[in-house]
Amino acid sequence: MTFGAADYAHDIRLACHGLDRDDNDFIIGLIGKDLFPLSALIQAMRKTQQTSLYLDRLGPFLVGKAVWQSSADSIL
Repeated sequence: MTFGAADYAHDIRLACHGLDRDDNDFIIGLIGKDLFPLSALIQAMRKTQQTSLYLDRLGPFLVGKAVWQSSADSIL
């Protein structure tokens, strides 16, 4: 079972051309209810062919927690 299908982790990919001196192409944001599955996902990503062959490094990693969120009704 995948991390997404099990509702452990979901990703958001943001294009950010020229964000840093190395001209990285994108940022991946990982979202989940608990920290451990997100950490396990990063470790699993490190072992994939895509990551090991085409990415020089992973990181930096930032951790945050939502303290408050408005309801969907207040957005509309």
